[in-house]
Amino acid sequence: MPMPEIQMTALQKISEAQAFKMLENKAVLVTANQRLSRYLARRYHRQEKDAGSMVWETPDILPYSAWLGRVYDQARYPAGGNPENDFSVLLNHLLSAGQERFLWEAIIRDSAAGKDLLQISEAAGEAAQAWEICRQWQIPAGELRLAPPEETTVFLDWANAFEDVCRRRNWQDRAGLGNAVIRLLRAKRVAVPEQTVLAGFDDLSPVQISLINTLEDLGCRVFELAAPDGSASVHRCELPDTISEIRAAAQWARDCLGRQPTARIGIVVPAINAMRPHLIRIFDDVLHPSGKIFPTSGKKRAYNISLGLSLSQYPVIRTALRLLDFAGRDLRWQEYSLLLGSPFLGGADTELGRRAMLDARVRENGETELSVAAMIYFSGAHPDKEHHPGVFCPELNRYLSAFKTAVDALPPKQLPSGWSSSFTRLLKSAGWPGSRSLSSDETQTLFAWNETLREFAALDRVCGGPDLRMDLRAALALLSRQARERIFQPETGEASVQIMGMLEAAGERFDFMWIMGMDADSWPPPPRPNPFLPVGVQKKYNVPHASPERELVYARQVIRRLVHSADQVMVSSPEKEGDAMRIPSPLIAGLAKRPSALDPPRWWACFPVTAAFETIIDSCGPPPGAGFRMSGGTGLLKAQAACPFSAFARYRLHAKPIETPVSGLNARERGSLIHNVLERFWERMQSHAALTACSDADLTKAVSNAVDQAVSAMAAQHPRRFPARFTKLEKERLVLLAKEFLDADRERPNFSVISREEKLACTIAGLALTTYADRIDRLADGRLVIVDYKTGTPKVADWFTDRIAEPQLPLYSIAVDQAVAAVVFGQVRKGEAKYLGVAAEEAAVPGAAWPGAKKSPMENFGDFSAVIRFWKEKIEYLAEEIRQGAAMVSPVSQNTSCRYCDLSPVCRIGEIAFL
Repeated sequence: MPMPEIQMTALQKISEAQAFKMLENKAVLVTANQRLSRYLARRYHRQEKDAGSMVWETPDILPYSAWLGRVYDQARYPAGGNPENDFSVLLNHLLSAGQERFLWEAIIRDSAAGKDLLQISEAAGEAAQAWEICRQWQIPAGELRLAPPEETTVFLDWANAFEDVCRRRNWQDRAGLGNAVIRLLRAKRVAVPEQTVLAGFDDLSPVQISLINTLEDLGCRVFELAAPDGSASVHRCELPDTISEIRAAAQWARDCLGRQPTARIGIVVPAINAMRPHLIRIFDDVLHPSGKIFPTSGKKRAYNISLGLSLSQYPVIRTALRLLDFAGRDLRWQEYSLLLGSPFLGGADTELGRRAMLDARVRENGETELSVAAMIYFSGAHPDKEHHPGVFCPELNRYLSAFKTAVDALPPKQLPSGWSSSFTRLLKSAGWPGSRSLSSDETQTLFAWNETLREFAALDRVCGGPDLRMDLRAALALLSRQARERIFQPETGEASVQIMGMLEAAGERFDFMWIMGMDADSWPPPPRPNPFLPVGVQKKYNVPHASPERELVYARQVIRRLVHSADQVMVSSPEKEGDAMRIPSPLIAGLAKRPSALDPPRWWACFPVTAAFETIIDSCGPPPGAGFRMSGGTGLLKAQAACPFSAFARYRLHAKPIETPVSGLNARERGSLIHNVLERFWERMQSHAALTACSDADLTKAVSNAVDQAVSAMAAQHPRRFPARFTKLEKERLVLLAKEFLDADRERPNFSVISREEKLACTIAGLALTTYADRIDRLADGRLVIVDYKTGTPKVADWFTDRIAEPQLPLYSIAVDQAVAAVVFGQVRKGEAKYLGVAAEEAAVPGAAWPGAKKSPMENFGDFSAVIRFWKEKIEYLAEEIRQGAAMVSPVSQNTSCRYCDLSPVCRIGEIAFL
């Protein structure tokens, strides 16, 4: 099969200096993309400045799409007056990209085939691309009708409808703009430039070739800017994975700048959009290590990533969209938390700290979703401050109240232009974008947002009249999608290191270049034919991405251009991607191989050493003073056993995580409820004898009463979380669970309950601790049984670890200072309700192990007093550590202690691992 050829035309190649000379004589320079236009414009301005010029005309350099639009507008609005009627068909309204997309969606949604589609927006994008291919590569519709795929027939119906609407309403589609400009040029409706220079075009469509021929036929001399063609020194290297490639490229760029500070360095990344977060993190580490201590936000970086972000990803726009969402629905806890922490909400500069406290309080209250009215309530002033679940934030409350007033005044439906104005008013009422001074990047982002609103308002033209007005949800969904699809990057000054995609370096010249991701699976890239057009037809007309053969030819052309764009070029490939092994692309396999640094130094090693440093291992905090009573009780001991730093941070520094709200009740609250139920039940029942004397009906009534009291008490504190249906189900669950556990109590020997939730104070190794026992029973012989309710699956073995992992019940056994017969967990769990623990003898509590019992933690203990002594020794050791201020980062096990630890923002274990 013959290899397809890239569509090009024979044009005279000229140098950059010749092109710039032509620009001085009113020539136009048309580039393949916006990036190249900016690059050549900067080069031109630098040339004029170096030549000593004080003032000069702005060169006529612009991308191809912008040039087409300008020519068309010149014909629509000629300097001498209105266009003649004979040419009115050529002078239709040019649809914007957003208007075209909206029109395709409307056509697909109203079609028979569109009724079965779940993703109409995605289908519209593919259909618009297929339409552009047909127009740009001049594929006749008659040939498509002969194609068998059903998708093509559906597409032709949509395309006919699109073309018919454009014809009836005098609209010009962007895909046909090239042909429209050709007709205008031939009709002499626009002035033809004397000279035109093309730059950066690797591939020309038939329409572009026809346009070039038309210009030449009309007397315009068309040239091609010669691509950089240096005698590059090219090598390749293989690295373990993509992250290693990025690290090696960043370190290589740093080394190049060290040798040549004024160098221009290109880093070419094929999947640049997906790799953007890794690129920023690693290049910041290597090129701006001080940013870890002094953030580089707002400061110029030594590198620039060419591909921008979706407009909706910028914080100021993300806040705007979240606020507008708030106008139509309740926000989930992740959303309202981000909104409260946003600096772009009115009054944030003066009460951001109070809003953070409000966020914590609202989340503690278990609010999984929040309406505008609810947020106004939580942020408002209340006379009963002690029991109010929120925090008074006067500025937030004022802005939210104004926002709600504006929301209530919204009409049910209106056209996009009306919603554009309404959205602006809503944001202004909420104080967006805040009162603090915006950075240059944020200001540019606001300009892009205003342009997006104008484009959204322009959809009126294609909406079809007042009958097609939309409601708030539909309007906001459409605006949000436009913001997501708009790629935006604030303009910055020229950076030394340019990180680009494969096609963005076209026509530019560098001193050094690194091309990464050149493995056989990625380059040449696999073909991506349009799904609505037959593959055979796409191959016949040599459409881009239609076949492996064409991708190979194109990939060769691109890589050839790239390796001649710099004096020194390094090409890399990963050895594996995930678990899959990779080999270098055959297009680079013939290059000379050179090893590359695999492990660049960590960011802290990049600081210049100008003094002798003393290493201090600080593993202790200040010891608590005499008479200092530590809060936390057994929780403090448990944390000290797991990791001393964890105990110090939680109980001395009072560091704690923010709650994560869940629907209904969380595990802690469910546990608290069953504790409260059993406490209230035994408050009236008192003894084992009374329990066994109860009939089933009386027991159910007593448990139900305890459940009603416990649920009512919690519902009084959290009324929004106890709707009627949930309350009924929760009460039923608690009654069944409590009765199941009480069956285990029936099996025990006679006892009486002497205390519930009793406060126990004790001093261990000079450390005063306070704790509470869930329940203490007294047996007939006067000895005590200490009970701790657990709704999970506790492990008795945790009482016998080297650093006692569960010190709660062992501490109780020491604190009571009386004879103890058993220490047990009361496992209150559906289907698994039982007692488990340790006892002085087998009969004390069914389910508890006794001294000498085989295959149990008690196997090596001769009597129960030995167990108490063991616990006392271990607890005294932990208490002594706390008393001395021990706070070393030393988890018992990173797999257990660190896995669920929420102190990672203040913990140094990550740095310790590298020291």
